[in-house]
Amino acid sequence: MSDILREAFTGLLRNRTRTLLSMLGISWGIVAVAGLLAYGDGFGAALQRGFEGAFGHGVTLLYGGQTSLQAGGERSGRPIRLRLADAEAVGALPLVRAWSLEYFRGGLVVRGTRQRDFGIRAVAPAYASMRNQPVAAGRFIDDEDVGLQRRVVFLGSEVARRLFEQEDPLGQSVRILGMSFTVIGVQREKIQLSSYNRPDSECVFIPYTTAGQLWNTEYLSFLVYQVVDPTLGPRAETEVRRVLAERLRFDPADDRAINTFGFAQAMEITAGIVMGLRGVLGVIGVATLAIGGIGVMNIMFVSVSERTSEIGLRKALGARRAVILLQFLAEGIVTTFAGGAAGVLLSWILVMALSPRPFLSELLDDTTGAGDIHMALTIELLAVCVSVLVVVGLVSAFVPALRAARMDPIEALRQD
Repeated sequence: MSDILREAFTGLLRNRTRTLLSMLGISWGIVAVAGLLAYGDGFGAALQRGFEGAFGHGVTLLYGGQTSLQAGGERSGRPIRLRLADAEAVGALPLVRAWSLEYFRGGLVVRGTRQRDFGIRAVAPAYASMRNQPVAAGRFIDDEDVGLQRRVVFLGSEVARRLFEQEDPLGQSVRILGMSFTVIGVQREKIQLSSYNRPDSECVFIPYTTAGQLWNTEYLSFLVYQVVDPTLGPRAETEVRRVLAERLRFDPADDRAINTFGFAQAMEITAGIVMGLRGVLGVIGVATLAIGGIGVMNIMFVSVSERTSEIGLRKALGARRAVILLQFLAEGIVTTFAGGAAGVLLSWILVMALSPRPFLSELLDDTTGAGDIHMALTIELLAVCVSVLVVVGLVSAFVPALRAARMDPIEALRQD
């Protein structure tokens, strides 16, 4: 085998320009495969971070709908409205780890001469972790705020910027629907792809027990709950629907009575988008690499044609067909893998140089960089590249090598 490899390297070095051109084609193919797939993976990760800005793992948003089936003597078309007791019943289920009701409305928020219409979310302390409310300064609402019905407020990042600009909001007062509230915390800027009613950055958050001082809170706007294990999400939703159906007298199989959306659905959407994108980018990259393989095959055919007399002489002297096959196969594989190694190195350099790429940060005016596309050459990605490279190398080298091995020595010597 060492003799075969030595002869393969000798053959390649005899035609350095041709060998380098073959390697260049393979290198470019690897750059295309690795670069495009790295971009696709980074794109998917950015989307996931965007959805994580709206929902934590295993979190579901629930709100009342309208019945489409008759149940318990009730007509269809009846609106379903949740109350605090219904939320408490859901929170008591064994599969529910945490929950928070939410009252929502828009309204005027005033600070001095600055005023603007923002979303007002009246929630429980658990809301912060379930809906991913990162804290830049101060704190979120706690149990004591809820128990004492305190007039305290946690500001979304955009609200703080609009009302306070460069000033420190902590401890200062704002007026919400005409009532004075003390600022206890400010949200850290975050990427949020999914929102309902208003982005969190454009909302203020107050204790749900205080909301009754501002508007009628008989019915909930939303119920947010988190299951003990994300894999139990469907089972938990079935239990939640059963409990609410018993309390509100609707058919548990009536999908329109209760509407839900959460992290699991968001990830399904993301997975579909990323899978489709990776498929398209992968096909483009593999096609580029295949073109490089065709280049290697053509150059190998030229090499076989130029060395016809050498092949004939070696076979006439007793060289077996397998030895000729292995020599030319080795030349093709060495060329392919040398070009592939150079391509991986070049891919790493380009990925490091080009990452991160702007994406959601520009769309959502985010300055944290969390929404950018961060590309990386992962082990999985490199395994894909190597697998494709093996196939391309074997195919592009085998056909010319087989042609050389099948040559008739008399005909080969006659062509000289």
